[in-house]
Amino acid sequence: MALAKVGGLLVFANQLKTEPLYYVANYTLLGERAFCYLPIEGQPILFISEAWDQERAAGESSLRDVRILERNGSRDIAAVCASCDGRLGIVGRELLGRQDIAALETALGRETASATRLLEDVATIKSPYELSLIREAAKMADAGFRKAMEIVKEGLPDHTLVAEIDYAMREMGATDNFQMLAVGKENSGMLLPCGKKIEPGDLLLFEITPANGAVTYSAQLCRTAIFRETPKPLLIEKYRLLIEAHEESLLAIKPGVRISEVARIQNEIIGRAGYSEYCRPPYMRARGHGFGLGRIDVEEDSTVEFAEGMSLVVHPNQFIPETGYLALGESIIVTSDGLERLTRTESKIHECGGMPG
Repeated sequence: MALAKVGGLLVFANQLKTEPLYYVANYTLLGERAFCYLPIEGQPILFISEAWDQERAAGESSLRDVRILERNGSRDIAAVCASCDGRLGIVGRELLGRQDIAALETALGRETASATRLLEDVATIKSPYELSLIREAAKMADAGFRKAMEIVKEGLPDHTLVAEIDYAMREMGATDNFQMLAVGKENSGMLLPCGKKIEPGDLLLFEITPANGAVTYSAQLCRTAIFRETPKPLLIEKYRLLIEAHEESLLAIKPGVRISEVARIQNEIIGRAGYSEYCRPPYMRARGHGFGLGRIDVEEDSTVEFAEGMSLVVHPNQFIPETGYLALGESIIVTSDGLERLTRTESKIHECGGMPG
């Protein structure tokens, strides 16, 4: 905070964006809005809008001081922020209405500054505890995929398969799961389940993303499976192209290397095979990304460098005209000299459902 020239942080959250509040207070927002004040010295103070959630908020966050926002909450917040020596930085200032900002600044008697970028930058590097949450999420993703391979059968609707995966991971402690599943002989991209019933010869494209506490602590597994059919040589050949692009790009990851290098390597390898046109929008955008607070995108124009403690998914998911879209990707942690691969599911076209007849 001192380097950013702010004397304290006020973190605002509503249901549009809850991750910053969870990051600083370990509190899952259920109500309309909340603020958490973090002074440079002293204990944080959490303000929530619903009195019925005060007991849970105190227990989940372990904060000693949890208060209810009264009708004129600006005065209450300004009263505790008044001791702030210098500008007050507000995380989520862009989510507040003009009247809210004006009322708070009037009560404070000074202007405030946006500190959203400050917290985003800090959250890019995960603590050992945060990394442990992400490792557990990766185990959930592997388990979710195994569940899918165990139960998939002919005629099963895609949304039922997704529900079973979700249930398996929530039984392990997942608090959320953003999942896509495309089912068909040739898929145009990753899709949300739509009631499609699984048939022999269908490709199943999985993007499984369990969260462990908050979206920020998510891991993702992208894999391709084929139902009740042996993959043809052409399909194997094209999937091997994705595996090559994936493995070569992972070799480049270490602190100090630009994130763009991963995208460049993947696009170069896939482009050499004749698919340069399909390595850019509308077919492809990023070759990976982080999650929630401190998110980073793996794009060729990124100027960000890898640093120890970053966590993200790397995926050469790709549309190929001869086969349709194919999915491959996994979450990693950047270490002092390279990376740690988090998921254990093999990189191959997985055959599922047994063979017909």
